Amino acid sequence: MSVGGRVPVYELMGVREVAGGLLLVPPGPAGRAADELRLRLAARELGRGRWEAVAQGFSDVLVARRRPADGGPPVLVKCPRTGEAVRALVRERDAIAVLASELRPPGLRALLPETVDSRLGARPPVLVQEVLPGVPGDVLLARRPELAGPLAVAALGLLDELHGATGGLSRDGRLVDGWLGHRLAVLSDRVRWCRGAEGTAGLLALRAFLRRELTEHPTEVAWTHGDFAPGNLLLRSPGTSGNGPPAATGPAAATSPLTVTGPAAATGPLTVTGLVDWADALADGPAVVDRATFALALGWLLDGRTWGEQVVTALRTGVLRRPETGELPLSAALLAWLWHVSGNLEKSRRFARNRVWLREVLVPVLREFAGSAPPPR
Repeated sequence: MSVGGRVPVYELMGVREVAGGLLLVPPGPAGRAADELRLRLAARELGRGRWEAVAQGFSDVLVARRRPADGGPPVLVKCPRTGEAVRALVRERDAIAVLASELRPPGLRALLPETVDSRLGARPPVLVQEVLPGVPGDVLLARRPELAGPLAVAALGLLDELHGATGGLSRDGRLVDGWLGHRLAVLSDRVRWCRGAEGTAGLLALRAFLRRELTEHPTEVAWTHGDFAPGNLLLRSPGTSGNGPPAATGPAAATSPLTVTGPAAATGPLTVTGLVDWADALADGPAVVDRATFALALGWLLDGRTWGEQVVTALRTGVLRRPETGELPLSAALLAWLWHVSGNLEKSRRFARNRVWLREVLVPVLREFAGSAPPPR
């Protein structure tokens, strides 16, 4: 097996190195040996080709870029390391397929990574996707923090188009119970502290508050990404080198809703070229989750504030505020936080063993709920 070298995950487009502002522990020597074996077995399944790069990832999915021997374009090969990771990739594959079949605007469909091959029931399980062009938003912000405003305009414009094409309003309590029940159960099942007195009190208070807010007020229901953080957005802007052709110019680019121009992009237009990592997607999810996820992720990337710290502040003030996204209701912040922590716990059991992540991201929010007066209505 020939591997061109180990590269940062962001260069492979699709696996995040950071979870809620905290690094996870990478695989040790034994894990790396197992990964080498996975790649050798995957190569037998996929046929002739060469590995161009292997991600130094921190998730339960091994990601590598492979170029077929026939000279075709490179593909992204995802090899799950655990049963949870297999199920997450199945959810991602299926969500992308269903969403692509339902979306009418071709510009939106072009942002979804196409499945080239799926062998998630094989040994080893493998998912092969196309490599989308562009630079992840978190990498772009690390290089050029002044692009936070234009990036937010591009991202929120994309959300408006996605939710507008697939959404409607609802106060359906059964739908709300479906959103909350499974995710709260994941916390209780995976984290021992959540089964104690303080954790249980926090979970019950959180459920009561969110159910009341979501059934008493109309809630926009639409296709939701579920992890709409800058790192899952691929973009292209002047002065950045994406892994694809230059951004479109001329009339087509000027009329595209995915390209930001004018005063909001004084530093140069940003074009969304892809949206990856759909494992937490829902066809009938609360649309506000995506906007609040983006706001909380910006808070970590730009200010270094963990999700737990930001949500506790929102609990005490009654709103989530970010200059790039505006003011969001407390229920939005709590939904995004619940999606984030339950999604991470469901995709990898290592989160439940990561005491720093639990202490900084999960426990403070439930502790605040358990020990404080009811949040403002």
